[in-house]
Amino acid sequence: MTKAAVFAAAPRPAPDRPSPISTRQVTAAVIGNALEFYDFTTYSYFAVQIGHNFFPGHSPFVSLMLSLGTFGAGFILRPIGAVVIGRYGDRRGRRPAMLFSFALMGAAILGLALTPSYAQIGPLAPFLVLAWRLCQGFALGGEVGPTTAYLVEAAPPARRGLYGAWQGASQNLASIAGGLVGVTLAAVAGAASLEIWGWRAAFLLGALVLPVGLIIRRSLPETLHRPEAPGAIHPPAATLRSHARVLALGLALIAAATISTYVGTFMTTYAITTLHMPAGISLGAAVANGAFGVLGGLAGGLLSDRYGRKALMIWPRVAFLLATWPAFYL
Repeated sequence: MTKAAVFAAAPRPAPDRPSPISTRQVTAAVIGNALEFYDFTTYSYFAVQIGHNFFPGHSPFVSLMLSLGTFGAGFILRPIGAVVIGRYGDRRGRRPAMLFSFALMGAAILGLALTPSYAQIGPLAPFLVLAWRLCQGFALGGEVGPTTAYLVEAAPPARRGLYGAWQGASQNLASIAGGLVGVTLAAVAGAASLEIWGWRAAFLLGALVLPVGLIIRRSLPETLHRPEAPGAIHPPAATLRSHARVLALGLALIAAATISTYVGTFMTTYAITTLHMPAGISLGAAVANGAFGVLGGLAGGLLSDRYGRKALMIWPRVAFLLATWPAFYL
């Protein structure tokens, strides 16, 4: 997950412009973002079960590493998706970009849910899983930028930090949803059924909400951004040259946030494989982590509007680093 809210501009006097879009419409954008992150991150909660289904014939450790490696492959296409869909959003508008990324993510998670296991179709199975993960990465890479731009452009000038913080908060809402689905499946289906079909049910649930998400996003108006004429958009290379320092700093900030996020996500797998905790308990911890992430993210956004962005980007990261090491030894 990325905490793209760090790019929210510092408070400044508002220019003359129409009123921001309604709170209901901002909520719709947040819900759509949460649904898309649910589709992307649910894989990590069921990495053990996916490894057994698609990477058998190895030791449990190798099977898990192959499963997690496939999860990580989704990150390869995220930068490409960000550039391609981001430029599409600049040309056509934020809403079309968000609709496209959401539809692609929905198709990918449906493909994952319906892919036969290795026992059924042999070596083709892991290649299909890898292909669907790459599609998910491309879609999510194109989701974060337009959604964050939408939220910040919709915000009153004095509330850009809070509105931008909903990007990270919605990702934690996805963690809560994924954890709750996992806890419910573990309690109802049991460990054996969770490995056979329970993880597929979690993916199918993500696919079933696709029509809901598309309806929500189709109802959104454009923000104050106006799509640019084709000749008015700078080529990517020119943008990289003219904004190299800002882009480098931004990438470093996003990388730090992303690493911390997926360290937390990995704790579910760590609890099952290393601490030998039941799936229900480890997934319950993911729910708690997501809940505190929502509260902390929104509090940080609100405080940044009042006290500035810099301190709120530094000290929470320091606190996370200090807490990570002992968390693996409790």
